[in-house]
Amino acid sequence: MNAPAELTELEQRLAAPGGADLRDLLALRLAALEDDARTRLSRGLPPATFQNCQAIADAAQAARAVLAELPDPLSPAGAHAPAPQLAPFNR
Repeated sequence: MNAPAELTELEQRLAAPGGADLRDLLALRLAALEDDARTRLSRGLPPATFQNCQAIADAAQAARAVLAELPDPLSPAGAHAPAPQLAPFNR
């Protein structure tokens, strides 16, 4: 059996007091990033730039979906919910 992965700095900050505010701020920034990328896509781009812009839009959308699944640490359900075991990011 694998040992549980340590939480990343972002996971720790999201689980700490103020984590819900951070989650909301990140979701807003990701929404703006996705909207900008999709606007650029709709205007037409060279193929390589189109692929990069599409990847950015898709990644921002996926990141917002992950953030939306996190329990609110201040809610009654979130206060007793175990911290999500997410794999750390590899660079």
